[in-house]
Amino acid sequence: MLLSGTIFNPSNASSADGTTNAVNQGRANEMLVAELHGKYFTQCYRGNVFYSSTASGGVIIPISTTLTPTYSVWNPSGSGKLLVPITLYVGWTATTAALGSILWTSTTNAGSGLSSLSGFSAFGSSTTANGNLGAGNASVMRVASGGTTTLIAAGTVYRSTGFSITATTAATSVAPGWTWRDDYDGSMIIPPGNAVHLMAPTAIAITAEVTLVWAEVPL
Repeated sequence: MLLSGTIFNPSNASSADGTTNAVNQGRANEMLVAELHGKYFTQCYRGNVFYSSTASGGVIIPISTTLTPTYSVWNPSGSGKLLVPITLYVGWTATTAALGSILWTSTTNAGSGLSSLSGFSAFGSSTTANGNLGAGNASVMRVASGGTTTLIAAGTVYRSTGFSITATTAATSVAPGWTWRDDYDGSMIIPPGNAVHLMAPTAIAITAEVTLVWAEVPL
């Protein structure tokens, strides 16, 4: 089907209900669109958006050379879905924090089970929630923010979150505070058989509450 449009200034147009008009285009022949709902509304409404959060007390973000990450997301082989991160939220909750930053490391060829030939010899536990509260779809991903997760080999540095922190204590006067939020907008895809871990390049010692929001998209 050929979709054609008309190039005109949208501020000069107004149409009554029931009117049939040509699609509006810009001068570079681009189609002009406006969202009726939020960017991820349709995926969330269809039950394809999920959350996974740490307990409210948070977890210690470990140094990237360790074999025991505290927040890992694993797309097991055979899942049939792509894991597409939407937003990462991190909130400082406790302990003195040292100067440093937060990044993702990755484990490729992680398989779907625990063995010396896959990515993990142990994998902790966490619950996932559907973004459409009460929707029936269950996530096919595995997330660990509790228990013990053990890597066969240290992860490879994948990408920074852009989050940095200076030395901070609970008694430090900080005004007005800060927000750690990383939006991915389709720039990060985790196919089946791969995993990522939230870690730090140095020992920042921070305890943080973590939430990852993602969509699950068929291959």
